[in-house]
Amino acid sequence: MTTPQGWYDAGVPGRQRWWDGAQWTAHERDAPVASPSMGWYLVPGTVDVRWWDGTVWTPYRIRDGKPKPDAFAIEPPSTGLILGIMFLVLGLAQLSLALATRSPGNFVTPVLFVLVAVVWIVGARHSQGVRALPAPQSMPIIDPVARPLPGEVEGPGAGWYPMTGQVTRWWTGARWSWYIGMKFGARPGYAGPRGYITSMIVGWFMAGLAVLGLALGVTGAALSASPAGAFMIAIGFVFAVVFAGLALFILLLTRSRRNAMLLPTSPPPLR
Repeated sequence: MTTPQGWYDAGVPGRQRWWDGAQWTAHERDAPVASPSMGWYLVPGTVDVRWWDGTVWTPYRIRDGKPKPDAFAIEPPSTGLILGIMFLVLGLAQLSLALATRSPGNFVTPVLFVLVAVVWIVGARHSQGVRALPAPQSMPIIDPVARPLPGEVEGPGAGWYPMTGQVTRWWTGARWSWYIGMKFGARPGYAGPRGYITSMIVGWFMAGLAVLGLALGVTGAALSASPAGAFMIAIGFVFAVVFAGLALFILLLTRSRRNAMLLPTSPPPLR
């Protein structure tokens, strides 16, 4: 029985030599360095304890005794850059129209678009910088506040279970973990409850604006004989439709992602 061809230990630490199936050749290379498994690690050269997903650093770290996302946690960074550029282009286009009309009110929209663009771009650049940090060089840090970790088994049926079409959550066999799996890796989901509450508040705020728009339209209908009444009808009902649509979208989306943002209250179905 012969040894199949391939790269094998060259007898020198960190080096491999090619075996052609019959004899050694002169071809050598550096041995591949195994990437550390996912977990919480100390970032080399800093005092930060950050989440490593097995491939890259992520914008999540342990601060004030709790796992938290960075202030600008946009993933993947490419999405943030694309959205930032889109809002920047829209803002500059609106700015050119505002400069042409020279109306002070027309400058509000382009300024808002540019500010949103800056937030997206800064967040994307921050996440890129985090990913570029040197790989972990120490053992993982097992902090009780960050457990149970993905991979921890406390009973039968442990594994990743779908929460939505693109999000899974780790079940230890006895309890749910705060860690969720996405297409770009496992991420701590400790900020989920805050995001859920924020989304619900925004959704109901939009619903309130829709009610105000409807009230404005009804008031305008009562004054329909005057030009001001017709204007109020148009503006009121447009506001009502737009904000009602936004409210419905946000509330339904948040509801559909409930188990991805909050810990489920029941165990997963038996496999």
